[in-house]
Amino acid sequence: MKIKQVIHLITTIERGGAEKQLLILAREQIKIGLKVEIIYLKGKPELKDNFEAAGCTVNGIFANKSLYKQVILLSKLLRNTKIIVHAHLPQAELVAALSTKKNRFIISRHNSERFWPSGPKILSIIFSRVVCIRASSGIAISNAVKEFNLRSREVPKNFQFVVIYYGCDLKPYISQNGIRQISSGFPNSSNIKIIGAIGRLVDQKNYPTLLQAFALSLKEYKDIHLVVVGSGDSKQELINISNRLKINHKITWLGRIEYIPEFLSKIDVFVLPSNYEGFGLVLLEAMVANKPILAANNSSIPEVLGSNHTGLFETRNYEDLSFKINKVLTEAKFEKDLKKNYEKQLSLFDSKKMVKKILKVYEQGFLSNEFKVR
Repeated sequence: MKIKQVIHLITTIERGGAEKQLLILAREQIKIGLKVEIIYLKGKPELKDNFEAAGCTVNGIFANKSLYKQVILLSKLLRNTKIIVHAHLPQAELVAALSTKKNRFIISRHNSERFWPSGPKILSIIFSRVVCIRASSGIAISNAVKEFNLRSREVPKNFQFVVIYYGCDLKPYISQNGIRQISSGFPNSSNIKIIGAIGRLVDQKNYPTLLQAFALSLKEYKDIHLVVVGSGDSKQELINISNRLKINHKITWLGRIEYIPEFLSKIDVFVLPSNYEGFGLVLLEAMVANKPILAANNSSIPEVLGSNHTGLFETRNYEDLSFKINKVLTEAKFEKDLKKNYEKQLSLFDSKKMVKKILKVYEQGFLSNEFKVR
């Protein structure tokens, strides 16, 4: 029996890196003839229309129910079937582990953080290892994610765990409606240079370093403005920091938006100041948009941009970031150098190659010949 159907079990389908990457994967799997169902476990179905437009079935029956009910529902759905389950993110991995027969699902690890980040370390290790013992195999989205999971002992050394990079959309659609939707967040003057950032407003993204760097750059260059896309628990704290630095009038907090290609088309410099990233899908999006990128030199970031990328700055060093902001705004050669390797780097993240590698994992990870892939 050939593989005909895949269920992707994911914690949310709200707009985020893992969720947007699943959309690319599902779209490519449908192109090669697989039937794809998306089951999400909580939150708002923000990407539902996108998944359905790609040809997926979106199952919202599980959403926001208790863990017990989700396990019962998935167990019934999978009874007497040969459907592959591909689980993404910790809650979905746990539901899959409790619902499916052993070796009948695979996992994708998307983050360089513990399985249960806010819980006791030992329990995080136990839960993660229980999932791995029951899973047939796993995918890490970067070497940094794989190394973190092995180093933290959350993945057993003998677990079949391969690195498969995200794929990217090399021709993003830019709508004039989207441009109009976000334009109110940008200064009217064409003389003002726009520094852009995208990411949840949480500690991981390390926005205080960006705010301090921006404040330092403003002392030399008045015609700059910072526009931040994202929402999160740290918003008020970040506004308080920007008020103390007396720069909030130079910042637009745009909130969560769906028009990322449109946003990138309107900025002059993209900055990712994160303390760590599992991958950093926004880096691919910024490269596709051909924007100069400044990013913290840690975790998977140099994997994505290339270890020799001249826009890497020392993590949490706002003076180093400010120096590079000033340099990219004033030196055309530096801006050109930042972008010169984009084409080579993007070739590493071909979505068609990604889907073929994942299909190979499906084939190798499932023990029964009934799961052979064409």
